[in-house]
Amino acid sequence: MRSKTSGAGRPAARGFSLIELLVVIAIVALLLGVGVPNMQSYVVSSRLAGSANDMYTALNLARSEAVRRQAQVTLAHNGAAGSRDWTSGWTMFVDADGDGTLDAGEEVLRVGAALDPPLTLFGSANFANFIAFDAAGRLTNAGGGSFVLCHGTALVVDGEPRARAVLVNGSGRVRMALDSNGDRIPETDTGPVPNCNNS
Repeated sequence: MRSKTSGAGRPAARGFSLIELLVVIAIVALLLGVGVPNMQSYVVSSRLAGSANDMYTALNLARSEAVRRQAQVTLAHNGAAGSRDWTSGWTMFVDADGDGTLDAGEEVLRVGAALDPPLTLFGSANFANFIAFDAAGRLTNAGGGSFVLCHGTALVVDGEPRARAVLVNGSGRVRMALDSNGDRIPETDTGPVPNCNNS
């Protein structure tokens, strides 16, 4: 025989009170207020580091290919001639005639993709159009120079770094710029990076 339970004997269902709901919403809002800026800063830092590492790797590859092939290997940017703007990507090729431009019949080794806004990449005056390494792995652009990568137009935003730099000296050595004085701005061999267009 089945027993029957009356509705009066059931425990009452308990929901959230309005006060409890408001407290939960306030806590979530507080966590979002703290977490979102930190997440944005992390995303910016990751994009900068990834793009700087890509350029660093490409330059070292060009140098090693020049030595391996015993021929000049050039990276030329895909932007306007003389602009120093590498944001639109670059082409790495075996520069048979050593003129810094990709000519018919010259072998393309790799192509670098354009950067997504608001990332920018500018070379110093020596790298206005291209950077090249000779068969000994030495830089053909006299004096060396740097590449400055920025997220936006400012070097520092709210105390957070927004720039990276890759340096290449006359011997062809490629290295990441450091921030030795803790001002959040990368330093070239002649001092801090002055701005995001590397002028």
